[in-house]
Amino acid sequence: MSFVSHNRGMSTSATLSDTYDLNEDERAAVAVLDADDAVVTVHTDGREVPLPANASRAVRRLLHDLATGRSVHVVSTGDEMTTQQAADVLGMSRTYVVRLIDQGTLPAHLVGTHRRLNAVDVLTFKQERQDAIDGLQEITDADEELGLTY
Repeated sequence: MSFVSHNRGMSTSATLSDTYDLNEDERAAVAVLDADDAVVTVHTDGREVPLPANASRAVRRLLHDLATGRSVHVVSTGDEMTTQQAADVLGMSRTYVVRLIDQGTLPAHLVGTHRRLNAVDVLTFKQERQDAIDGLQEITDADEELGLTY
């Protein structure tokens, strides 16, 4: 299961993933949580269950994203997505997602005449794209520090 967060204003489909959001008061309450290595404990049926480190990290990240006003989707990595659902997660138009599929940049398969994408492929593409953007930003920042202009 993965948490997919993105900026507000993007539409989502609840058939694949659940979307969570917080109101202003809830955001303020969550914002005070320590985001380092604190163990997250779940209270259920009168019992306290401490989550493993990876799960605690994921929950803290989820709460941080919610506290900063980002919408969050919970997606099982084994799920399949429609092109519209993939577009919503990636923050791009469905038409552009179809173009990426047709170019072979984004893997997909046909179910009848409809394209379907594996959620793990969409999440991997999103991360690789963000890594490339971050790399370009680092280069731009270094150029600006050196006084280079374009």
